[in-house]
Amino acid sequence: MHVQKKHTISVFLTLLGIFLLFPAALIATDFNPNFIISDQELQNYNTMNTSDIQAFLQGKGGYLSTLITQDCDGNTKSAAEIIYKAAQESQINPKYLLVKLQKEQSLVTAAEPTQKQLDWATGYGVCDSCSMSDPDIQKFKGFGTQVDRAAGIMRWYYNNVNSESWIMKANTTYQIDGTTVQPANLATAFLYTYTPHLHGNENFWKLWQNWFEQVYPNGSLLKSTHSSDVYILQDGKKRKFKTMTALVTRYNPKMIITIPPSELARYENGADISLPNYSVVRNGSQYYLIDYDFIRPFASADVVRALGYNPDEIVDITSNDIVGYLTGPTITADIKNPLGKLVEAKENKEIYYIINGTYSTLPDKALASAIFPYLTITKGSLKDLEGLNPGTDITLPKDGTLIGITGSNKIYVVEAGKKRHIASEEVFNGLGYNWKNIIWVNQFVGILLPDGEPLYVRIATNTSTPQTTTPTPTPTDSDNANNGGQTSEENPVELMVKTPEDKVSYIGTQFTTDMDAYIIADYTTGKILAGKNIDTVRPMASFVKVMTGYQLLVDGINLNNPTTYNSATQKAAYHNFRIAEGEKILNKDLMSAMLVSSINTPARMLVNRTINQEAAFIKRMNATAKSIGATKTVFTDSYGFDTKNVTTARDYLSIFLTAVKNADMRAYLGAKNYQYDEVLDKDGKPHHYDISSNVLANKSGLPYSIVASKTGFLYESGTGLAMMIERPGDKKQFIVITMGNPEFDETKRFDAPDQLARWTIENL
Repeated sequence: MHVQKKHTISVFLTLLGIFLLFPAALIATDFNPNFIISDQELQNYNTMNTSDIQAFLQGKGGYLSTLITQDCDGNTKSAAEIIYKAAQESQINPKYLLVKLQKEQSLVTAAEPTQKQLDWATGYGVCDSCSMSDPDIQKFKGFGTQVDRAAGIMRWYYNNVNSESWIMKANTTYQIDGTTVQPANLATAFLYTYTPHLHGNENFWKLWQNWFEQVYPNGSLLKSTHSSDVYILQDGKKRKFKTMTALVTRYNPKMIITIPPSELARYENGADISLPNYSVVRNGSQYYLIDYDFIRPFASADVVRALGYNPDEIVDITSNDIVGYLTGPTITADIKNPLGKLVEAKENKEIYYIINGTYSTLPDKALASAIFPYLTITKGSLKDLEGLNPGTDITLPKDGTLIGITGSNKIYVVEAGKKRHIASEEVFNGLGYNWKNIIWVNQFVGILLPDGEPLYVRIATNTSTPQTTTPTPTPTDSDNANNGGQTSEENPVELMVKTPEDKVSYIGTQFTTDMDAYIIADYTTGKILAGKNIDTVRPMASFVKVMTGYQLLVDGINLNNPTTYNSATQKAAYHNFRIAEGEKILNKDLMSAMLVSSINTPARMLVNRTINQEAAFIKRMNATAKSIGATKTVFTDSYGFDTKNVTTARDYLSIFLTAVKNADMRAYLGAKNYQYDEVLDKDGKPHHYDISSNVLANKSGLPYSIVASKTGFLYESGTGLAMMIERPGDKKQFIVITMGNPEFDETKRFDAPDQLARWTIENL
């Protein structure tokens, strides 16, 4: 392996993947030495959070799932935390690090790795002819350092590709192990720079394909846009249903997902499914019952007759027809219900599945139709269980089942006895799932199903145009991601309003920060305790939405009434709200979308519920602001997209204090997440769910609790965060408002506000 020194440079990167569309090009099924991985994939550092990485490691069952060790800074962390930290700091895909750990030292699956495997986890610093005991490379030793350096060197390659001649480049011909290779992009070139061998990079590619290129989970029903053939994914292979009867006797056709032919072609063919489920078949003198992937032999022909099967419906088959089926329990004369039955006991209302002299409790009635579509629940008694043995396993959803858990806003798909979190609405819709197919189960089922790896959509790739420069950042949250008239040549940081150096001022004890303005106040008294540039007039961005929500409540909006979407009067700039013309949503749910996840269009829907009266509404907002002392504040729209919406930190303190003293506003601004269904659905996607746009709201381990918060972002305003926080010890509450934060990176923009909040808790 060939490596050079690491040079850490902080850079901005755009989030290069959009989880909405299927890949533009079919991923190759054979190793192509000229294209191993795309630049988008290698740099997509937001594919997994710490919990996702931990679930992945646990799923692989290796030692890393329990490893607690030091990171590169000497802090004790789990392996998942170390991988996530390295990925975020170097803005390299954590999936790359997982594959690298496996390729170099088999660490992801190794149950009992040696210390040598851990010390040289990613092979960083060790060349082909080097000894691991070489004194010159001991500084690279240790799991935490190895992971950090493996991510860092990739970022360093991107930053220095044009300044260092030894770094391999795209569209340049090289001889690798006697083979001519011309990397199609930078990512492929960098992989050869790190490991200049064909075999090593082919192993990397195979691991990536096996781990991360099967998008749809086993149990998915798939069909192509160009064919009526339907397939079930099992063990990563697609099995075609030869007849519609074979399909409908096993699965609900409503679960079929239509995908591009190229996507379907990615999966290897498995054995066709031709026999209807629960049909009786005869091979010579032997009778069988088809039970999904099992054939259950009847003890005799007399048993078939005794159970009342129609001789005309028995299908004659050959031995070849049942190749691949597993043999299940024999059906004897004393088995009255070979398919089992569902009984609801009147004493406790529990549902029991009875079969073969055993019974199992169904953990949620909602699962009955999904697991046993051929059975109806019959009324019964606990006496029906007398003489039966309890089953060894509780019946759980089968692969491919979509579930939601009561009280949670997350949606999952079941695979291999685990629930895989579908990462977002975009992923759910991008994969072609239907919201109507979600089965809502109780929290007990959620506990029974352990977490599996989260489900994402592959990002589109471009193999023809390598990326050679670091792009300007693009806001990725739901705040107003506009460019304020910015041209592509302008530096977005330079657009931000800043207080002139000779006008910088502080109140109270000074907190050192690059943020242009902040203010800290006692919630109870409103007294300002500390601040910086609190009278600088600056654009509000999505801070506007707090006044919009408050004014709506002052105006007496009925939160339980629905609003019908009319794009002519209600569509906002930067419209990223999933809604179809004519759909209806309750006002209380639109308030959540506006205030919790900071989406723009819900604000205009609420303001223009029946007619376009936004001008009059904005006039009332300005009057309310003046009445509470916000004399330098001006509102020009209802959601903060216009840079002419301006305020000061001092003014906004009055606005935010006023808002959070309203119980409804405090509840909305304090929500960590939400979910709701449309009152009237037009596009087959009625369910919405999202988390707070404030990353800190869902972060554990903070030395303070967040009572309420609101984010804001325009290039002109910088990133901003208003929070009401509480100190655990004495329950003292503070308002902390930050404005003009020049950190636009979504993963880092909350660091400075968090530091200020911690400082507040410790010092004020």
